[in-house]
Amino acid sequence: MKKLNLSFCCLLLVIFTISAHSSDSLQTCFSKIQATNTLVETLQRQNDALKSEVTSLTSIISIQSNEIDSIKSVLERTNNSVTTLADSLNLNILTTREQIRTNSDSLNATIAKKSETGIWIFIALAFVLAVIAFVFGKLLAKRGDEVASLSAKADKLNEEIVNRLSSEMSEMQSLSKQIGSISNATCGGIDTEQKLITTLADRITFMEMTLYKMDSSVRGHKQLSKSIKQMKDNLLANGYELVDMLGKDYHDGMKVTANFVEDENLPDGRQIITGIIKPQINYKGKMIQSAQITVSQNL
Repeated sequence: MKKLNLSFCCLLLVIFTISAHSSDSLQTCFSKIQATNTLVETLQRQNDALKSEVTSLTSIISIQSNEIDSIKSVLERTNNSVTTLADSLNLNILTTREQIRTNSDSLNATIAKKSETGIWIFIALAFVLAVIAFVFGKLLAKRGDEVASLSAKADKLNEEIVNRLSSEMSEMQSLSKQIGSISNATCGGIDTEQKLITTLADRITFMEMTLYKMDSSVRGHKQLSKSIKQMKDNLLANGYELVDMLGKDYHDGMKVTANFVEDENLPDGRQIITGIIKPQINYKGKMIQSAQITVSQNL
């Protein structure tokens, strides 16, 4: 309606203008009226287009408003769900805390009770161990005294044995110094001398075996060992050699009479001469008596 009023006004303006001017300008006015009508029609079309756009925008706004209302509804439901869930979680947390507190109190009571029981058990064990240690200490002390007493007796006995051997050694040394003159003074000659040498060699070997089994720290041990070596050197000076075998390896083919004993303390495959019953005696490089020995082995 506003556009029609505008057109009417324009028309009246044109008519008024026409009446004010001369007829010569009527054609010009008519042309202006046509141009004005064209402009009005153009404006009308633009107005219609704007109305269409406004209608379209109004429809879009309505749709978006509906979507916003839907989103608000969803948000409201979500908020309600979150509130419900939070309330449920808070309730569960409170329940869980209460259970934890209850279980903690029960566990602490159990631990305290078991700790007390453990302490009493520990005290009882400590007491039993102390009694056992005391008893074993007494027994060990007693055994130690017995061992010390036996060790002292053994040392004293070893000293007595060494002293007796030393006394016997003095007689044997005196006899060995006369070896060269015995063969000349007796009718038997060399045979009588060799019998004497065999007897001396057996006694020397017995002394060596006795000292071999003793601790070298026994008083008189070193002196007696030195005397035995001197006697063997004196026999060697007269042509008689007592072959040293004690503590040496045994080999097959040795001209000896051997007794074998097992000894697992030896390395595997080892055979060692650990005893001499009769020594091997050589006279001027020739054997006049074969050895009788004991061989320890681990085969």
